[in-house]
Order: sequence, then C-alpha cells, then structure tokens
Amino acid sequence: MSKLIITVFFICLGLNVLAQDSTAMRKSRFSFLSEAELSPSQSFKGRGLSFSGLVNFSDHVSLGLGVKPYMMFYRQYDYCYEYFTINPDGKIIRHTDRYTKSEFDNDFCLPVYLVVKCMFAKRTNASPFVEVRIGKDVINATQDLYRAVSFGARFGFKNNYSRAVNVSFGWQRNGISEDFHDYNGGTILFKVGYEF
Repeated sequence: MSKLIITVFFICLGLNVLAQDSTAMRKSRFSFLSEAELSPSQSFKGRGLSFSGLVNFSDHVSLGLGVKPYMMFYRQYDYCYEYFTINPDGKIIRHTDRYTKSEFDNDFCLPVYLVVKCMFAKRTNASPFVEVRIGKDVINATQDLYRAVSFGARFGFKNNYSRAVNVSFGWQRNGISEDFHDYNGGTILFKVGYEF
C-alpha cells in the first residue's frame, strides 16, 4: 500500500504542474478546507476534523499542509460474571454481575501532514479528485508515518466555483505504537468538507 501512495503522490505532483494558471475552478491562489472525518474499523471508530491550507498551482494541482485532531473510540464489550455463595442456613445463592467496558482507553491523535490534491476537470461545478496525505502524529509516539489516500468529488459554487463541498472515500493508516495497542491503525476513511 505504501508503494501505491508514493506512486499516486508523484503522479499528482507531475500532473499539469506547468499548466497555465486559470481561475475557472478557484477564485484565489490559496484555499482552506475543513472536513468532518469518520474512520471505522473492527477495533475502534475514529471521529474528528481536519483543517488544510492549500496553494493552488493550477486548476488541477494543489499542495498544502494540514492537521487532523481526532479520537479513536474503542469498541465496548459486555462482561458477565456468575458466582455462588452459601448462606449460614446452607442455602446456595447465585449472583450475576454484568458491566460494559472498552477493551482499551480511547486515544486522542493529532497527525500533521503534507497534502497533495489533484483534480481532473475544470470549468465545471463537479470535479473528481484524488488526495494524498503524508505526515506524522505529534501526540502519539508512533513508529510509522500517518498516510491517507482518498478519492472523491468537489462540488463548486459561488463566483468561479471558488467555494466547494468536498465528498470523498479512502484509506488511512496512523502508525504502530504502544499507544495504539499494537493495532496497525489502518482504516477506511469517509470525509465531507467545505472549501473556501
């Protein structure tokens, strides 16, 4: 999967970097993107936000920096304990204790990343895109990099489609460490955001 991310990264970077600048898709050279993100897995549900600042080199290529504060909420399990006691009169009493507990404590994560975003249409309000993120979690001492690849669509509006709603689906991984309880952090990723 790492080779796929690196390949997509370099394809996006090389895609029309030297193309003539156009304001058909964006009003300005700089844009900001705020996204709500969900990353469910078998062990936990990730929920958070991401904030990215982008430099738009052309209608097709954007490069920027971002930060993603999010929580990993671990799955809860129901536990049931049964035991018996004997009263002084010799009667056997059955006891049952039930409670719900998470396998691990919830974790807070804060990856800081470089983002490359490539769009494949211009002069239209709907544009498919691919986005690649590579960075590092600054809260958890992870051994590996934060990585994410997503595919989606940008739905522009306002003057020259300078504002947009972004919807995407992809994959992310946020390293391995004791803080992640030996879980590799790989999850699917759903994102909905606003670009301005």
